[in-house]
Amino acid sequence: EALAPARGWLETAYTSETIRALWAPWVLHAGLGPEDAFSGQIAKVIAFALEAAGAPIVKGGAKNLLAAFEALIKERGGVISTDADVASIILEGGRAAGVRLASGETVHAKKSVICSVTPTQLYGRLLGDAAPKRDVDATREYRYGKGNFQIHYALSKPPAWRGEGLDKVALLHLTPGLDGVSKACNEALRGLLPEVPTICVGQPHALDPSRCPQGKAILWLQLPEAPRHIKGDAAGKFAAPADGQWTAKLREAYADRVEAILASHIDGFSGSVIARRAYSPADLEAMNINLVGGDPYGGSSTIDQAFLWRPFKASRNHETGIKNLYHIGASTHPGAGLGGGSGFLLAGRL
Repeated sequence: EALAPARGWLETAYTSETIRALWAPWVLHAGLGPEDAFSGQIAKVIAFALEAAGAPIVKGGAKNLLAAFEALIKERGGVISTDADVASIILEGGRAAGVRLASGETVHAKKSVICSVTPTQLYGRLLGDAAPKRDVDATREYRYGKGNFQIHYALSKPPAWRGEGLDKVALLHLTPGLDGVSKACNEALRGLLPEVPTICVGQPHALDPSRCPQGKAILWLQLPEAPRHIKGDAAGKFAAPADGQWTAKLREAYADRVEAILASHIDGFSGSVIARRAYSPADLEAMNINLVGGDPYGGSSTIDQAFLWRPFKASRNHETGIKNLYHIGASTHPGAGLGGGSGFLLAGRL
């Protein structure tokens, strides 16, 4: 039963297309689609969590969450280095002994080296020729998921939604329904720009007015169904780049498509836009090397590459084939999320 897809659960548990449309998009936030195995269980877990705890946000912005962690680390004697590009892991006597920065500086570890990166980085760049062959081979088979596309808006006034009560919702989805989510997912997986993408609309000001000046508003749009490499356009409007890579021109054109859908649900939306900033999957990867192809989940989250089988089927306890070297992050068990599960589990063992 746990392996059933979300479509199976929604079509057997509900007759209302509206209820199906309500829950179907949530599996996208776990890197899955409605037809993927285990997506039904994920949808139920998310539904329970939303009912039990809602969708809380950090007052003042996500930066305050980072500031809290920074204070906690420093309080316990930790040191944080930023803009310090790690070029390789230092090995001494077959054990991880520290890291070497791109600047040439070395940082030696007292006990262990813990890497929150993708398998591609760890067993490629960071370990190079020292990487165990078993892990190098497994890395070649490791798959990354769909890309993510984001749009941020600054508005001169709160959006006048055509649906009652939507102005008070922190996160909502615009979708034609269950079939619409399936269609957009399939198009993105095949390298196509979805004709009608599922639009996740975040309205942080609805819960936290301090996020913007009084009388103004901000919107954060996430589109989890974006191709990493573009082969075409499902709507037949845009030509695919010869190399399949995102360009600034295509990014803005696709953002226009998304905005047209958004504007059809909000009265006077276009006239309220102060600024718009779009980020393609390529832009997101340029900002964070862990987002390979714009995949925000550190790799495909299908069941064969999740939980105890993440990143590899032979993975155990976040260990690698090298002593004192551990692998954590979204690419490892228990997977992506803001809960820090992999680090928590490893900390308990160390």
